[in-house]
Amino acid sequence: MNLESLKYFYEVAKAGSISNVAKNAHISQSALSQQINRLENELTEKLLIRSNKGVTLTSTGEIVYKFAENILRTYDEMLYEIDVHKNAEAHIKVVGCSSIADYALPCTLVLANKEYPNHKYELFSRNSADIASDVANNIYDIGFTYITETPKAKSDIVSIKTGANNIILVGKNIPSNPDTMSVEQLLDACIITFTGKNEIDEVLKKNLRKLGYGNSRMNCHMEVEGITGAKMMIARDYGIAFLPYIAVKEELYKKEFKEITIPGFDLNLEMLLMFKKDHSKHVEEFISWFLKNGSRSFC
Repeated sequence: MNLESLKYFYEVAKAGSISNVAKNAHISQSALSQQINRLENELTEKLLIRSNKGVTLTSTGEIVYKFAENILRTYDEMLYEIDVHKNAEAHIKVVGCSSIADYALPCTLVLANKEYPNHKYELFSRNSADIASDVANNIYDIGFTYITETPKAKSDIVSIKTGANNIILVGKNIPSNPDTMSVEQLLDACIITFTGKNEIDEVLKKNLRKLGYGNSRMNCHMEVEGITGAKMMIARDYGIAFLPYIAVKEELYKKEFKEITIPGFDLNLEMLLMFKKDHSKHVEEFISWFLKNGSRSFC
């Protein structure tokens, strides 16, 4: 398969326009169309339906689009590994879901680098649902995620529990926000949650269901894309949110936020370290160091 044709197909399918992609890639529309035709001829299937409004995917095109991103990322990773090998550098790519990657791991990697100065760490943030497959596909060397359900066993992946992150309810530190509230009061409050499937909302809903409360009982339900957005909403007193303690401990220390306790309502997310059984000595050095120092190395 011609990867250049696949890349152009992916960009066109993503943008829904041949002209826009051609303009951004600084090539003619006819040259770009030839690249798409080349891929269609190779697969002996029509992938795009062209119209005056742009392009849409055929049913086969949807299948190719689904796999294209991972194929292209894996190819880029191969080129990256070749470059690393040429330069004989100990590059280690670490990935974590947002709260771990943004608030826990930066200090860990700084401390690990002091132990192993020849290591060069790169930190990435990804959705938890993608991390296991990305590690399995050699996109990343080491992954950190939360456990919301029993992980599916993979023969070539090692998964180790590495502690838990306490999820707490926080609001702006003002008198109108109580120090304690009941579950009923929680459901009447304005709760900030997150868009899409995520671990914090999943464990919140799971605990509410255990207590006999469904999602429909929530009075006010605002969604934001990530923890930074939730913290901004709290700072403006637009609502309260369940967030990892590690993500708000600075605001709590400065008394900008306050923790609101709910008796008998404790939320914790267990963290999981994952890596391939077949890994480099540099990855093994980091794993051994981390298992010795554990979550104490987190920020």
